[in-house]
Amino acid sequence: MGSQDRTKLFREFPLSVRIAQRSWITAMAIPLFSFRLAKVKIPWVVPTIIAVTGFFALIGFVATCWVIVRYPYIGLVDAADGDVYSKYVEKSSVFLKKLLGVMLAMGLALALYLPIHDGKITGVELLWLLYGGAVLMFLLFVMLKFNRFDHPAVATLLRCSMGLGIPLFPLLLPALIVGSGRAKRLLAEAQEQLTS
Repeated sequence: MGSQDRTKLFREFPLSVRIAQRSWITAMAIPLFSFRLAKVKIPWVVPTIIAVTGFFALIGFVATCWVIVRYPYIGLVDAADGDVYSKYVEKSSVFLKKLLGVMLAMGLALALYLPIHDGKITGVELLWLLYGGAVLMFLLFVMLKFNRFDHPAVATLLRCSMGLGIPLFPLLLPALIVGSGRAKRLLAEAQEQLTS
């Protein structure tokens, strides 16, 4: 059995998976490609760029939540073509990914330390500590323990969100809890059918 037999064309993936990934890519690309346009001294340009970026990010967020709940196992399927995450993120060097993860973790740990170093914590700082702490824990989990075959819902989250699901983890947590439970149940049922 060749590797082509175990893969699926990305265009054959469910539409919501493709919408989620393409929306996040568009949300990242708009600010990058409209940098020169943002320098124009027209008052409505920057708010329009922010609004359009936010619109695509919202579509990506909603579609990612839907995919995690509806297709939590899709992160286990290899894409033969068209899947930007598989092509650029999964195939990038492990050293580069670990280095980026360590830098993000150190930056986040510093950002969590700064509000508490003086001993006075406001309500907003407490919310930041809770949110940032959850993101840091998830980032460390992805760096140290994550395996897509053991954690299919997390693999689905990373694929659909192009990795942007890491800083949004606390907001995606309810979908991840439901998706993880559903993935375990579906995979257990598939295993029973194979053994019987």
